[in-house]
Amino acid sequence: MNTSSSKKIWIIITLLIVLILGGFGYWYFFMQNSSASQIISAVTKPIFEPFGRTPTGNQPSQPNNEFTEPTPTSTTPLVVIPALRLLSDAPVGGYGASTTASTTAVRWIDRGRGNVYEARNNSLSITAISNTILPQTYSSLWNKNLTAFIGSLLESGAEKSTTVYTEIKPQVTSILAATGTASGAGARTPFELKGKNLPSNIITYAISPKKDQIFMLINESGVAVGYVATFAGTSITRIFDTPATQLTAEWPEESTIALTTNGAADQGGFLYFVSPKTGVWKKILGPVLGLSTKVSRDAKYVAASFSGSDRGIFMSIYSIATGKITDSPLRTLAEKCLWGSFYKNILYCGVPTQRDTASYPDDWYKGKVSFTDSLWQMNITTEEVTSIYSLLEQADRPIDAINLQIDDRDDYLFFMNKNDLSLWSLDLVSTN
Repeated sequence: MNTSSSKKIWIIITLLIVLILGGFGYWYFFMQNSSASQIISAVTKPIFEPFGRTPTGNQPSQPNNEFTEPTPTSTTPLVVIPALRLLSDAPVGGYGASTTASTTAVRWIDRGRGNVYEARNNSLSITAISNTILPQTYSSLWNKNLTAFIGSLLESGAEKSTTVYTEIKPQVTSILAATGTASGAGARTPFELKGKNLPSNIITYAISPKKDQIFMLINESGVAVGYVATFAGTSITRIFDTPATQLTAEWPEESTIALTTNGAADQGGFLYFVSPKTGVWKKILGPVLGLSTKVSRDAKYVAASFSGSDRGIFMSIYSIATGKITDSPLRTLAEKCLWGSFYKNILYCGVPTQRDTASYPDDWYKGKVSFTDSLWQMNITTEEVTSIYSLLEQADRPIDAINLQIDDRDDYLFFMNKNDLSLWSLDLVSTN
């Protein structure tokens, strides 16, 4: 083979080697890395769980007896929180809500046994706070940090209820270490309930807007005596006495306690404002048949429902400053309503989709009639009425909304169902 032919053969072999190596490099750097990037993308893609289910591995955070801001974490998977949420299917004996910069929590007490539970707006987890036995608690009002509540108990066979002040206290560490913290009715929880009885024969009570004081109306030998005290029931100050013992109280604004006579279709009801400092009374409304009221948080307006001549329900908005009465298209009982916390001119109500002819509010109190509600709001400034949410279409049961509460920013509306005493929340932001 001559020299020229040998050179041509080596050139051809060299070109083939270069082409093979170039092809391998192209596959390795482009095709292989492209596949790897797809795998990485699939692994790091945020987890999305439809229908509000908790993703696998999403564990409840350690409970704290005082509601505090949770520590953020970048690895927490995305959880879908439904707009309408069932917090407790078991009967509830009252609840409270609290808000920090970015989180809202609600705590409630189980009506049967007395266990305390907590839920937060950014998690589907339900945390057992305590399982101290406090049975037959049918109502409760909570302090601002959800670390204590005033509760009313009606024990089996008892004719009169007992009112208690109760704190959520940490369990002794040694007891927890010995018994463990397994779930279940008899398991230890990080906290327990400690408290004391408040004065007997309490007719009605209400907590101040700052949730640091309590007003108590006590039956003392047939006379109703009004007292103001700290939330714990200490430093009690007597402010008035009255022969009227059939009264319901609320404390909408710091300098105003509202007292409404118990509503009845055949009796004229009255609303009074009382100063918590001086005990001076001022008549606001009355007499009105079947009167039920809800006072705005600045004590400038009153939502007042009353019985109509056709055995129906009607509601009006009364301006304290001007005396003007505005008819409301929301035909419901005022106690099924709530004034906004941040938006004080907004009234939220559970409104029956249909109403039976009955003696209101008497037959509703007695359970002879029940409602299936939708949620509505009314802007008192513009008189605009807006449908918020159709509970009939979205819930798995008829809901007769009672005991409405709202967070400080008007983001979440909470309520109980009179039919079964279950507890619900509604995300108002996502429904707008």
